[in-house]
Amino acid sequence: MPRTRPASPQHLRDVLDLEQLDTNLFRSRVNQENMNGSLFGGQILGQGLRAAALTVEGARQPHSLHGYFLLAGASDTPVIYDVELTRDGGSFSTRRVVARQRAKTIFHMELSFHREESGFEHYGALDIDVPDPEQLTSTEELARKYSALLPKDSPPLESWPSIIEFRPVNPDDLFMRKARVARGLYWIRSSSKLPDDPLTQLAGLAYLSDYFLLTTTLLNHPESMGTRVMMASLDHAMWFHRPCRADEWLLVDSTSPFMGGARGFANGHVYDVNRRLVASVAQEGLVRPMKAG
Repeated sequence: MPRTRPASPQHLRDVLDLEQLDTNLFRSRVNQENMNGSLFGGQILGQGLRAAALTVEGARQPHSLHGYFLLAGASDTPVIYDVELTRDGGSFSTRRVVARQRAKTIFHMELSFHREESGFEHYGALDIDVPDPEQLTSTEELARKYSALLPKDSPPLESWPSIIEFRPVNPDDLFMRKARVARGLYWIRSSSKLPDDPLTQLAGLAYLSDYFLLTTTLLNHPESMGTRVMMASLDHAMWFHRPCRADEWLLVDSTSPFMGGARGFANGHVYDVNRRLVASVAQEGLVRPMKAG
């Protein structure tokens, strides 16, 4: 049992700073509590990616990850990351990360790393005109406008983590769930500067990827505004296409092609400020309407 409860992060760089306990064994220094009292899934994604990358020699960078959330993390005890060195080949390295708390596995993830190579190139362009983030409503303004409209059991916008900045392109869709289709676009970034190394920036992107993706499944369900809804990530997959900075504005274009059986599926594409595709992400989660009483 830990002697003290892990501190809450003040900056995203705090989340990504791990303590090395032994060869291939790491521990979180801080814990970010989610709005439902459990650990924020983005913390586990970012920390797990960083733990795996610290065991990879050379200049190989992560190009994909596939993870499963098995148990809700507890915010009062550190997370232990045990990294298995699955394979180191001529071009690719594979790692498996198991995250544990109190001897129970709460998450596991497979990751692949690739040395830099050149080859053919193309990428899908954004199919819609989107305002730059400076033209959109700030978090403080959103809080003043929308806090009173949220369900009574929702935390106020003022309490949302200050370690990130976000600006939805269509805030009415996000906060009132009146979208015609389940598609959300928003800008997001770390609110403070991160170290310049590519690994930290990509771990920061993995962290950011867990914000609002599952919420996309509810954007065209206005009836959910008057209902308590349990939401929890089940799995998460991500592909890193090119280097980017998580402390500079990134545009997430998220859609939900399916919702049913108390599960929602959403995928997304991440673009930099020049509208270049930098990453793709997909997630399925529990989205369960709660009975009154």
